Amino acid sequence: MRALLPIALLVSLCCPAQRVAAQSPSRGDLEARLRERPNDAVVLFRLAALEASEGRADGALRYLDAVSRAPGDLDPSFYRGFWSLHGDARYEEIVTRIRAAQPPLVRSALAFEIPERDLHPEGIAFDPISRATFVGSFKGKIVRVDSLGAASDFMRIPPDASARVVVGIRVDSGRRHLWATVDDPKALGDPTVHGGSIHQYDIVSGRLLAVHGPVTGAFNDLVVAPNGDVFATNTTEGAVWVIPSSDRSLRRFTAPGSVPEANGIAVDPTGRQLYVGGWHDIQVVSTADGRVRPLTSAVPVVTASFDGLYWYDGGLVGIQNGLHPGRVVRLRLDQSGAKITSAELIERYHPQFAGMTTAALDGMSLLYIVNTQSRRFLPDGTVRPGEILDPIRVVRVPLR
Repeated sequence: MRALLPIALLVSLCCPAQRVAAQSPSRGDLEARLRERPNDAVVLFRLAALEASEGRADGALRYLDAVSRAPGDLDPSFYRGFWSLHGDARYEEIVTRIRAAQPPLVRSALAFEIPERDLHPEGIAFDPISRATFVGSFKGKIVRVDSLGAASDFMRIPPDASARVVVGIRVDSGRRHLWATVDDPKALGDPTVHGGSIHQYDIVSGRLLAVHGPVTGAFNDLVVAPNGDVFATNTTEGAVWVIPSSDRSLRRFTAPGSVPEANGIAVDPTGRQLYVGGWHDIQVVSTADGRVRPLTSAVPVVTASFDGLYWYDGGLVGIQNGLHPGRVVRLRLDQSGAKITSAELIERYHPQFAGMTTAALDGMSLLYIVNTQSRRFLPDGTVRPGEILDPIRVVRVPLR
């Protein structure tokens, strides 16, 4: 989900405010990893960002040149930490070289537009029963778009509420609930603030049923397991939290730092395993005991920085946007769900791209917001002077 910060490098939540991640890797951690795997594009990228944040352009460019030659097809052009390098001929040459090797791949078509240009959207969810789509906003509300494309406010958070940034949203269609992570903007930059909460709504009436929290840090994305348990990522502390269906009491499920920079989250159809995107890998979390282990792969693939992550047809599909301007990737898994057997690029460099965040499954398709326009907003949520906003566009990309 979303001003880059030095050592604690950002967690690309999505847009305007990027969160301080207390469990982000240090320079020493990164350099140690690089000694073990000198061609690790993710580590090279993070070291480049660290150099840029400390004003060392030459060091940043040296690492970015290595990124351009390493496997993974990473692209720094949309990463806020490299804005200071824009206009440098060496940086522009690196980006040009990267782009030349990655032609656009566009399979999606426009699903609908939301005319509210300054919506500043983040999360998106789909209800298979009503065929309605829900879009969360940094303006403190959720918009409902019906099956005909008509948009209306589903709910609004009172303007005087401290927690009013709507980040992740998910539909529990069977129980007719909509869940949302709602954060205090102060918690996006200060991990000591009790700013993370989870709201539960009646999906038909929009009535607020319960507020769980606040807790220290800021929540990001969430997922509903088949039994009704709700799991959410707390990015600032690098952990997963849970609201069990049995007693609806919000509590920490994995230890702080167990999933550094925890972001996108998915659950398998059995409800036994969670898949949580982190700064370098996707982690597999057992819902029985909270045990965390990395998702391994039989093929070369970058599994870092998944903002949105979803279970689909025996594997995962998601939005990878932290180390790339934005692409849709599909990962097929083995029968155990513990290893990637193949990876497929679904979409990248959409011509209307202006900030991708999360997505929602719509049957055999994926809905995602192609232009959140996050870079057109200032940190306080106002539009940058001179910027012209477009209608919010949601596209649908087929997965089969």
